[in-house]
Amino acid sequence: MTQDDIRQAGRPASPILDRRQVLLGSLLMGGSAGAISLLPPQALAAPPPFVTEAGGQFIELDPREDVSAIALTDFKGRPRSFASYRGRPCLVAFWASWCPPCLRELPILHRLQQKRDLGFALVPVSIDRDVAAAQRLIDRLGLRGFAGFIDREGIVASGPKSQVQTPFQLYGMPMSYVVDARGRTAGHLAGAADWGTPEAIRFMHYFAREG
Repeated sequence: MTQDDIRQAGRPASPILDRRQVLLGSLLMGGSAGAISLLPPQALAAPPPFVTEAGGQFIELDPREDVSAIALTDFKGRPRSFASYRGRPCLVAFWASWCPPCLRELPILHRLQQKRDLGFALVPVSIDRDVAAAQRLIDRLGLRGFAGFIDREGIVASGPKSQVQTPFQLYGMPMSYVVDARGRTAGHLAGAADWGTPEAIRFMHYFAREG
């Protein structure tokens, strides 16, 4: 997958929304952040509202695809499968050194990595073909101790025009997927987002309660 593939990719088709999801989303968007936090877990029929900087919304996938057998590779070439995260949801954040919005999102992801008891796993994945280029950006941003993975061969993620079928389709950059506690892709969100906000944490905690 190339930078041009991502730029030329069309927007994904809008999902068919469950009527309960639409009504709940409208109700929550009309209320305050405090009202959202007061809702009991069993009252949430859909993830609480959370959008990207550009207003992109979370798109749920149905059916969910099992990716637990997929292995990621860290910057030192060591593999780790999604099965090792089973029991807690994962925020899989795809980024690249050539992606300007990623420069805003990466420091946020780094700060989240410093927190304990997040309730979910943070899994940043670079789609750079050159490990050195990805590492240079991390160093330039001063993200000491940043832990992540790299998809050098494009076997984990690809643009919609790719000839290779991959588990994660990218419709923009950065792009994030949620993998639920059972190792299945729950949905995706295209665009830079502030994952450190209370709204983002509530959004991810929904998938933790789900499992």
